[in-house]
Amino acid sequence: MLDFFLVVLFGLLTFAAIVLFYHHYLWRRLRNPRDEQWALGALMGLGSLFVMLSAVDVGNGVLLDARVLLMGFAGLLAGWRGALAALMITLPTRLLIGGAGAYIGCLTLLMAPLIGLAWRQLEARLSWRPSWRFLVFGALLQLSLGTIMLFPEPQRTLALRDAVLPLLILNMIGALLAGWMELGINQSVVRAERWRRRALTDDLTGLGNRLQLTETIERKLQEIKQQGGSFALISLDLDNFRHINDTLGHKIGDAVLVAIARRLSDSLTPQDMLVRVAGDQFVVMMPSASANEIIQHARQLLSTAAAPLQIEHYVLLLTASIGVVWSPQNGAESRLLLQNAEIAMYRSKYRGRNQVTCFDDNMRTELERQTGLTQALRLALESKRDLRLVFQPQFSLVDRHLTGAEVLLRWRHPQLGDISPAEFVPLAEQAGLSGLLDRFVMEQAAIQQAAWVRAGFSLKLSINLSVLSLRATGLAKEILALLGKYDIPAQLMEVEVTESVDLEGSSEAMAEILQLRAAGVSIALDDFGTGHSSLSYLQQLPLDIVKIDQSFVRRIQPAEGPGNSILRAIIALAKALHLEIIAEGVETEEQHNWLAAEGCDIAQGYLHGKPVDRLEFEQRYLRQSA
Repeated sequence: MLDFFLVVLFGLLTFAAIVLFYHHYLWRRLRNPRDEQWALGALMGLGSLFVMLSAVDVGNGVLLDARVLLMGFAGLLAGWRGALAALMITLPTRLLIGGAGAYIGCLTLLMAPLIGLAWRQLEARLSWRPSWRFLVFGALLQLSLGTIMLFPEPQRTLALRDAVLPLLILNMIGALLAGWMELGINQSVVRAERWRRRALTDDLTGLGNRLQLTETIERKLQEIKQQGGSFALISLDLDNFRHINDTLGHKIGDAVLVAIARRLSDSLTPQDMLVRVAGDQFVVMMPSASANEIIQHARQLLSTAAAPLQIEHYVLLLTASIGVVWSPQNGAESRLLLQNAEIAMYRSKYRGRNQVTCFDDNMRTELERQTGLTQALRLALESKRDLRLVFQPQFSLVDRHLTGAEVLLRWRHPQLGDISPAEFVPLAEQAGLSGLLDRFVMEQAAIQQAAWVRAGFSLKLSINLSVLSLRATGLAKEILALLGKYDIPAQLMEVEVTESVDLEGSSEAMAEILQLRAAGVSIALDDFGTGHSSLSYLQQLPLDIVKIDQSFVRRIQPAEGPGNSILRAIIALAKALHLEIIAEGVETEEQHNWLAAEGCDIAQGYLHGKPVDRLEFEQRYLRQSA
């Protein structure tokens, strides 16, 4: 009897080991249900083979062991494929072992998985899934022990006396074990699925994340390979979102992202997929459609993002930049598609933001150039090489005497030569290098101004500052410290605020500007008339100077026209506010004379002088005006 109970214990351990191995190792590596059934059936067959090798011989080759439990569950858990796999392993082995009970043993091997298959079909029909159902199945497995009656005497009597009870206990305990393990496995699967959903979800917005998008793209690409078709990716990134976090705080920034996510979701169809891939960047995956339809959808998303957004007591006006790619045209793998979509999106930003750009192969070359330039610019700022200042003179329109100069930055790349500011300044903004550029210009301008002051030249220098610098706390302190360090009168320094820069609602920038003006630094409004808040800025900012954009100067006509009238009104408005007026882009004598006649104060442009380096500026302008 002890031998039989040892067989029971060995059989239970083998069964448990197989189930645990399958669930924790093999199942996770098998994606096809058919493969899962074949694998589990083979494992149960190998387990049956293992327990047969440790069976109790009741005489004349009649073996009793735990094979019924394993073979029965092969049919129940793995279906007909699993039953067939188990039988292919166990039947030949039992025949090879031989003995008087060989054929009866093979019959037992056949009956157990058949019982399992029958119970599996019944469960499917009844949709009956309680864990304790395994107890019923364990009892049914006893039917396979009826083959004991086919044994000859005395083996039949010995088996009935010594083996039936242990095998009954084996099947029932095995059934209970199976039910307990199923409960644990189901709970494990539920937890795993819960963690998987969390891993695929953006915590802030509740949208899918980059991982979910990547998996979805890969599945869709496989479908395209098999069935054809295409899809589009729309990469959307909010413009200047970092300024919201910097000026209003991350709490407001997070609320903005949640609101934008909700807006975008509401504007899409159930077939579209919206995810937040990073920071303020979203990606929409759309099913196959014409290029015009996709572009139209993208433009609608721009309009959706641009609608006024109220967060607490702030009313925010946002814009976005979009890049569009199609698969398989623009890439046949998720990594490449997402990369190309970002390239197109950044191209939209480079072109001026708030627009849609479709990817083409040339953009990758442009990106490589921009990346190389950004790295080179960073090195140039660190080493303070290859960057230099140039100075464009400003002359009185009354008597044409030199009044000042605008400081401009130039960059000569070691290999590529001169790089236009129109190219490297936007790159600096995107890479977060604007502050470093401004500090370089401020310091070098202060050094040069000090040298001219010591030489007896009282010349006002005008410097442009980026929006990031204007919003950075401590800017005024830095500028005033430079003036003190180099002993420069504050009246000889002018700071230009570009009108296209949105300073409304930025208390930090306003505080810095007020501090500078209080110290005697002149404040100029640059590019007047080209931005979105010209009159508002005239009211809010503590201005000394208005610089009329060259686009208005170019519209001056010999005969009276609309351009003349608009420019005359701008000059009259500035005069009424007691502001000094500088006209940019003066290139002809006719323009000079007209501006002088209308009361404009200062001219700057190619008629009077192009931007030149320090030595040429001194020789051509400073010494002649002395």
